Amino acid sequence: MNQEIKPLELLFVWRLAVAGGGDWLKDIKPDPGSPARKRLQADGVIEQEKRKSPTGRGTALFISLTDRGWGWLGNHLDADLSTRTQAGTEVLHRLLLRLKTFIDQKQLSLGDLILPGARKPTDNEQDMEDRVASAYFSLSKGQNNVRVRIADLRHVLASIPRLKLDQALLDMASSGKASLYRLDNPAEIQAEDRDAVLLTPSGEERHVVYLGGRGS
Repeated sequence: MNQEIKPLELLFVWRLAVAGGGDWLKDIKPDPGSPARKRLQADGVIEQEKRKSPTGRGTALFISLTDRGWGWLGNHLDADLSTRTQAGTEVLHRLLLRLKTFIDQKQLSLGDLILPGARKPTDNEQDMEDRVASAYFSLSKGQNNVRVRIADLRHVLASIPRLKLDQALLDMASSGKASLYRLDNPAEIQAEDRDAVLLTPSGEERHVVYLGGRGS
């Protein structure tokens, strides 16, 4: 940003973010005005373009955040955001709804977000993690950061119900103790890998796991 962003402009940029990155100008409140929008565009924070109106009649102005705009917001999460106006309250409300969706998808609790690292695993969870780690290192011959197929892990831990093992792996990935990846080369994916695939909360496939470091 070439200049310090003003409170109304900050609300405007956040309003774009909570809308998913863009919205029609007529639906955005507050609108800081054409000069401010042109300055934000010149700074590379937003883009403005006329599109066919959603009503089907004529064109309307659509505003969207650029990658630079997203980056600026991410680096200024501590910037003061006025919630004394209805527009500010709406932005906060929509931001919390987005946060709820994220927490639900990642299967986190609010405590995990606000107090990261404060929650300790229960005895049962710790026992499950220990069993996963033991099986992993038996397959990796005691080496850290070695690719192990989830299919092989399931075979060794056949006594653990599939859903419980899936949750243990997802929890370990969430806490940074494990890294889960998919096999990108279709030729590598065997029938056993397809049968044993782990699905993330967002529906992405994972075929391999690494412990003790980030796999590559």
